[in-house]
Amino acid sequence: MISDVHHVGIAVRDIQAALAFYRDALRLPVVKEGTVEARGVRASLVRVGGSYLEIVQPARDDSPFAQHIAERGEGLHHLAFRTHDAAGAVARLREAGVALQDLEPREGFTGRLSYLAAEAFDGALLEVVQPESDEAEAVEGSSITRIDHVVVSVPDLNAACDRLAGYFGLEPKRRLERGPRRFAFFRPGDVIVEVIGPADGAGKPGTARIAGIAFEVAGIDAVTDRLRAEGFPVGTPHPALQGGRIVSVHASATCGVPVAFIDFS
Repeated sequence: MISDVHHVGIAVRDIQAALAFYRDALRLPVVKEGTVEARGVRASLVRVGGSYLEIVQPARDDSPFAQHIAERGEGLHHLAFRTHDAAGAVARLREAGVALQDLEPREGFTGRLSYLAAEAFDGALLEVVQPESDEAEAVEGSSITRIDHVVVSVPDLNAACDRLAGYFGLEPKRRLERGPRRFAFFRPGDVIVEVIGPADGAGKPGTARIAGIAFEVAGIDAVTDRLRAEGFPVGTPHPALQGGRIVSVHASATCGVPVAFIDFS
């Protein structure tokens, strides 16, 4: 039903400010740009290995993306799973009683798609999309090789794991507990989905969110030095929970997105 993470959606106030980081500083290619009148947005699709970032700027006050920014600020908006059969995937979700924004797939900027309702995943927006093309191309000219993982913060980890299994047939590859937090790692394809919740499972209902994104890089020290030289607020590489080394850029420079770079070499 689900073969990978297709894209991560980012809601921004200024698409050019976002592209100054993702396109210009990270040297990732923009493969599609356009206006979606039905949603009241301008959008750009940025390729990262075999997956994408969908950067969306509201063009009207009544856009759902404008509402999201008004309520939560700009930043990560949704997580989209790739499917080869959007109609079949949505039919199975509907038959299972999953709350849906789109009861039938519709044509969207990234392909034939359907949003689940926010309440279906405790406040976080998920989407299934059947893309126009399944081609996965390497990104040339960038040290970024792929999206390594996407972080989803949830109030109840066990409930989130049950939903991912029931909705999409996804089972955690690994689970662990560190201090006050519990982690579950899913790998529907090339991209890992890292789900984090409080160890006591007593988070506030309805507060799940797409919480961060980590790119795999080749040469983390060179990437850090270059971003720092260009004025970006980047930290110091240090050992990562997953192995390798990791470094973060402050969300103030990434249109509200917690961004990290991880190097396994």
